[in-house]
Formats: sequence, C-alpha cells, structure tokens
Amino acid sequence: MMMNSKYNLVPYEVIEKAITGDTASLLAVQERHKAYIGRLSKGNADMKERLNAKLLMAVLKFRMDYQPPRK
Repeated sequence: MMMNSKYNLVPYEVIEKAITGDTASLLAVQERHKAYIGRLSKGNADMKERLNAKLLMAVLKFRMDYQPPRK
C-alpha cells in the first residue's frame, strides 16, 4: 500500500475498496488509525475494541457520491 508521504493519507483506491467491504482495505484503514485509537483508549482493551468497531462501521456507511449543495 502506497501512502501519501506529506500527509500519510490512505489512498483513494483503498478507501473505495474498504467501503465495499474488502477485508484487506479495511485492515489498511484500521492500521492507519491504530496509533490514534491507542492514544484515545489509553491502554483500555475494551475501549480500543469499541473504537475499532466504530471506525469500521463509519467506513462501511461512508458514501463516495456526495455532492455539495450548489450556491
């Protein structure tokens, strides 16, 4: 998986695949947020598991067809 070096972002293609439920892509998104989730959970394994579940649910609900309202 190639990451954007300046911002360390997950590539667009990986996000597209993760939204459809591709396991490898979901794991890549989860890996990208691993450190942040670790800091938020402060070592609490239950909280870490819950945050990972919330992340995965948010990814699966994400829509790529969003169009901002016209002015």
